[in-house]
Amino acid sequence: MTPAQNDNAGVPTPRAPDGGGEGRGLPASPDRRRIGGADVATLAAVAAAFAYAYAPNIAGLYQTWKTDPDYSHGFLVLPIAAVILWKRWPAGDGARPRPGMLGWLLVAAGLAGRVYAHERGATWTETATILPVIAGLGLARLGWPTFRRTWPAFAFLVFWLPLPPALNAALSQPLQGLATKLACGLLRLSGLWVMPEGNVILVGNERLEVAAACNGLSMLMSLAATVAATASLMPMASWKRVVLLPSIIPIALGSNVLRIAATAWCYHKFGADVGSKYAHDLAGYLMMPMAMILVGLELAVMSWLIIEAADAPKAAGLLAMDRGRDPWNDARGGP
Repeated sequence: MTPAQNDNAGVPTPRAPDGGGEGRGLPASPDRRRIGGADVATLAAVAAAFAYAYAPNIAGLYQTWKTDPDYSHGFLVLPIAAVILWKRWPAGDGARPRPGMLGWLLVAAGLAGRVYAHERGATWTETATILPVIAGLGLARLGWPTFRRTWPAFAFLVFWLPLPPALNAALSQPLQGLATKLACGLLRLSGLWVMPEGNVILVGNERLEVAAACNGLSMLMSLAATVAATASLMPMASWKRVVLLPSIIPIALGSNVLRIAATAWCYHKFGADVGSKYAHDLAGYLMMPMAMILVGLELAVMSWLIIEAADAPKAAGLLAMDRGRDPWNDARGGP
């Protein structure tokens, strides 16, 4: 035996992982799942049947996304949902999808609800049955263990839909009045004395009308879609997601209040002609960036108030909390 051979004596030679590596103590290859021709053909057939069955409803959604700026984010919902599905797909050969029958019950319930809504002319409800049908198809194909990990991708499809007309009508007027009162309070605090008159703000000799579009609902769905995508794709503790998502409503309302206040100041400084022609639209364009800044501030405050164990040596706050294992990350197969 040569010295070189002697040096390597007793050292096991590593073997490349193969299909039987799991049984030899080697880690399983972390593929997300081998997709065969049968899977592609099945998916194409189901997608074609679904598109044919819901063609009028899909066409209606397309027109809404195309003509209403408040819902133009609908074109991005499916790609973002696909990314969420990919990131949350369980890795490893041991977590393969196991088709089940429970999903078909959800599909049947969704289709029955569609028939019921169609017979009564409830167009929004009929279109909304797209969501349980897609979720049921996913559950039927993937099975509960995999669906439990990937459900945020299916839930994100809710942002395809506009707000229900009945909900929009019920909330529009109260939120419009609330936005007017809050804007007047903010303006007085900032040194500009104004008087509310219904949904009109008297700024000196100028009258600033708070339109129905300035109630916070107009940007609610687009902001909710943006925040939900951020919460799904960015690593953060589960409790932060639970706090962040319900705060979308006050953030949307607060952004509109800031928009009204900024417009009122422009009315005061430059007059109604300049304020109505330039300031109102410019403030509207800045609403979404302002809302995202408020979201970032909220996350920063939460991180300051409650410090996770991993970050404790780096910062100080009022309360430290041990993160432990994050179920959201566990669902993705993360550490």
